[in-house]
Amino acid sequence: MSKSEVVENIFFFLLLSFSLFLGYLLFEPFLKVIIASIILAVVFFPVHSFFLRKIKRPIIASFISTFIVMFFVIFPSIFMIVFFTQKLIDIYPSVIDAVSKLEHLDESIKNIPIIDTAYQKIKQTIESYGIEIDIAQTLKAVSMFVLNFFIEKGKTFFINFTLLIIGILFMVLTLFFLFKDGTALYKKVYALIPLRDSEKNFLFAKSYRAIQGVVLGMVFTAIAQGIIAFIGYSIAGVQMSIFWAFLTFLFAFLPVGGAALVWIPIAIYVFFVKGIGWGIFLTLWGTFLVSTIDNIIKPIVIGDRTNIHPLVLAFAILGGLNLFGFLGLFLAPIILVLIDNMLNMFKTKYIS
Repeated sequence: MSKSEVVENIFFFLLLSFSLFLGYLLFEPFLKVIIASIILAVVFFPVHSFFLRKIKRPIIASFISTFIVMFFVIFPSIFMIVFFTQKLIDIYPSVIDAVSKLEHLDESIKNIPIIDTAYQKIKQTIESYGIEIDIAQTLKAVSMFVLNFFIEKGKTFFINFTLLIIGILFMVLTLFFLFKDGTALYKKVYALIPLRDSEKNFLFAKSYRAIQGVVLGMVFTAIAQGIIAFIGYSIAGVQMSIFWAFLTFLFAFLPVGGAALVWIPIAIYVFFVKGIGWGIFLTLWGTFLVSTIDNIIKPIVIGDRTNIHPLVLAFAILGGLNLFGFLGLFLAPIILVLIDNMLNMFKTKYIS
């Protein structure tokens, strides 16, 4: 390669990098909307393919597919956020009152011998390590932190409602064109990747299946846990069962704790308010139904599409939440799948 060709290549790649950077700045405000639209388009692509085969008209098929996503995903999500925020505002005074009663936790527990014995043992164990902790004040602080967190998120939602509507309009528009022109866009990206066809097919096909499996597995599991939790809360006579079931649905996406972060505190609350029998019932219901369904649905939906270790996935999702917000719940597994596929390709290409 001559000296002029080297200079020409350097100049070209510098100009290309600068152009891509400017492009990133242009699209950065809409990046989350675009990524969310791509994930939805990938998940619902089999539905779109079905309508495309039946109708034979890309525009009409794209319109129907977009409407289905709006009807089953976007509109229910908005409704649930509004409902959740409104209920938070409604129960705020009651929760404040309940939290204030935690200061008298020691006296309340003494009326329940089994709970009091366990409570005293936990307290003695903690104190034996030289740690001085007021469990009642700790529970109060944690409860207030969680409540204020959701209240602030709710306020932010309503303050940015106009921006949310604009974002939804852009998402719907992006979805329509992804369904309509997604195949052409895929071929364009496919052609730009400097790998062999066999390697590109492996990368795209396996990543596509994994993305569908991971996203659907998480969503179906969270829905199932929310429904089962609602049934259990209703049987136990827990007030506002729908609200707590929705909160269980949200927490089910978390890799650490998950739905148990909701049903365990509710079971403890039922122990004190409705008695030991109902408390044991809700504990068993949560342990063997709500939390166990996770181990049934995910293997069926995800299957062998990924081989990501649960601990790695947990760290990745927590990092994704910190980096991308709620969207990070879905982006983190997708990024891990891509990394895993690239490492497998590296092993095959350069080691094996």
